[in-house]
Amino acid sequence: MACSIDYLAGFWWGQSSQGHVKEAYTRFIDTYFPPGRYDADGLYDSLRNGLVHMFTIKGKKYGLIHNNPHVHLKMSKDGQIILNAADFRDDLVRATNRFFDEVETSPTLLDNVHERYVRDGFLALGSVDFP
Repeated sequence: MACSIDYLAGFWWGQSSQGHVKEAYTRFIDTYFPPGRYDADGLYDSLRNGLVHMFTIKGKKYGLIHNNPHVHLKMSKDGQIILNAADFRDDLVRATNRFFDEVETSPTLLDNVHERYVRDGFLALGSVDFP
């Protein structure tokens, strides 16, 4: 989910996000996720960077859990913010839908998506021929 946010933020940003990855990522969260629920900087620094670069949660800021919606975004006794997988996924899906709804009505966002698509494309199936 952390990488999905990164992917969507790149389309939202449009132009190359090189040198602006954190800004694109955090602004996407602040724009499309439920207001005031998530610490965008914390998600970027601890979750996204930790998972992408070290395959861990940097600084142990977050604890990941499933099937416990009652503790989503609550602080554990050891100071970790708990992310319940289903709740985080649901907020990501809502953010994705909000983004694409806006793309349909905003020429600027549509241009951003198009620019990113032309530059980087989408993940697609391809065939591989073997001798």
